[in-house]
Amino acid sequence: MTHRFSSRELFELRNNIPVDMLIRDHLQIPSKIRDGYFRFLCPLCNEFQTAVNPTTNLARCFRCEKNFNTIDLVMKIKGYGFRDSVLFLKQINTTHKVPASKLVALVAAIGKPMPGGQ
Repeated sequence: MTHRFSSRELFELRNNIPVDMLIRDHLQIPSKIRDGYFRFLCPLCNEFQTAVNPTTNLARCFRCEKNFNTIDLVMKIKGYGFRDSVLFLKQINTTHKVPASKLVALVAAIGKPMPGGQ
């Protein structure tokens, strides 16, 4: 049976799961902070000449010049096909969602000083 995923579902999985968190916590790819940047061991060339861009939520290896989104990384590291990679990410996405009540409180607090802050 083929399972089709909507473009919205795929967009959320590529953009709402922080790629650095996926690398570090779920895929457990060796990683470190170097020169103030999150670096990870490239699954293709095994070098640490990497970085993540939080704006685009992409991981990049500068040595082999490859960009990875969350789906690409799961496919490569876990050896899953596209469908199973999406299902794996859907499980992560549901366990890391912020409750709506917390989002409302966060949005309401934007621009206000933090309690006990300076």
